[in-house]
Amino acid sequence: MACGACCTCNFTCSCYLCHCTEKLWLAGFSKGIQEMHRKASLVLEDAVRNIYTVVAFCAGDKIMELYKLHLGKILKQSLVHGLAIGFGFGFSQFLLFACNALLLWYIATSVDKQRLTIATGLKQYILFSFASFALVEPFGLAPYILKRRKSLTSVFEIIDREPKIDPDDNTGLKPPNVYGSIEFKNVDFSYPVRPEIFVLSNFNLKVSGGQTVAVVGVSGSGKSTIISLIERFYDPMSGQVLLDGRDLKSFNLRWLRSHMGLIQQEPVIFSTTIRENIIYARHNATEAEMKEAARIANAHHFISSLPHGYDTHVGMRGVDLTPGQKQRIAIARVVLKNAPILLLDEASSAIESESSRVVQEALDTLVMGNKTTVLIAHRAAMMKHVDNIVVLNGGRIVEQGTHDSLMDLNGLYVRLMQPHFGKGLRQHRLG
Repeated sequence: MACGACCTCNFTCSCYLCHCTEKLWLAGFSKGIQEMHRKASLVLEDAVRNIYTVVAFCAGDKIMELYKLHLGKILKQSLVHGLAIGFGFGFSQFLLFACNALLLWYIATSVDKQRLTIATGLKQYILFSFASFALVEPFGLAPYILKRRKSLTSVFEIIDREPKIDPDDNTGLKPPNVYGSIEFKNVDFSYPVRPEIFVLSNFNLKVSGGQTVAVVGVSGSGKSTIISLIERFYDPMSGQVLLDGRDLKSFNLRWLRSHMGLIQQEPVIFSTTIRENIIYARHNATEAEMKEAARIANAHHFISSLPHGYDTHVGMRGVDLTPGQKQRIAIARVVLKNAPILLLDEASSAIESESSRVVQEALDTLVMGNKTTVLIAHRAAMMKHVDNIVVLNGGRIVEQGTHDSLMDLNGLYVRLMQPHFGKGLRQHRLG
């Protein structure tokens, strides 16, 4: 009885263990079990990640009950899956040894009837044994082979994927000077994971060279997206982002990013020394330049007070530093880079109160230069030093002007600046 779906199957036993059947096993059992294991693992991951909250609410027993519930769902399918794979493996081993026994019987009979010599019979037996092992053994391992093959397929899909924005592309313009004028013209943008939701819609904004523009708005209004588009982490779906009158796509990507200094909301600190973290922006910087950058960022004093100074290791992701110290190191890195365009994404929002003043002074010094600056912030102290404030809601500009003019307008900007309910308001998009 041959298998209709696989032309290489000649016997009933082979049909049962053929490639088609193994794929059905994997699709019917492994996929469901893997999904259940993933859900069970998420319960533990959330519990460990938020262990303080779990302990504070005495929810340890509840977590264990939930984990046991997920494992109970896995148990039955795992047993069936294990039995199916075990039966297939056992059956393939039975075939292997049955073929060997049949061959030994045939050779012994042939030698007894003098149709074969003992030497010839042994040669044929060894040859057939290796051949049958090579043919039968993979069938028992087929579920594992297919499972790993699917995993490798997804890995190679990532490796072979060609990004739309190629960071290694050496083509593009490299002008000798950057004036720093930035303009958004009729920009529409949505993130690839949620293409149906437009973060920016027909967005227009112009930042003159050397001007400081602050962007404020409710959560999800597109503030951080503006910085991502300027850095060309993404390209707009329609419209243009211009630098000095030219589309960003026309510039060499490495050249473009080398002329921008970025400070993120959560400062990025590498697991190395403070020195290496600061000169990450410019590896050929001198010792004097590095320390001057640290002084401007109000970081030199606390760095010098450390046991090993600038050679102090900061631990994994800067775990040995306070948020304020990490932010000042990140500011020093940008100061050392000395880029003509500065992009600050909520650079002082996560700072503890005792460090807020020194970090704010460092940011003020950074912003008050002659660089083109786009900053996202909600502190009124920062707003008084900017040339223009843009208020976003729903991916559009709803208000624009200086701090004083927007305060007189008494609109959304005033509500966002009020400390009592401004924080809660920023969590929701306004209609």
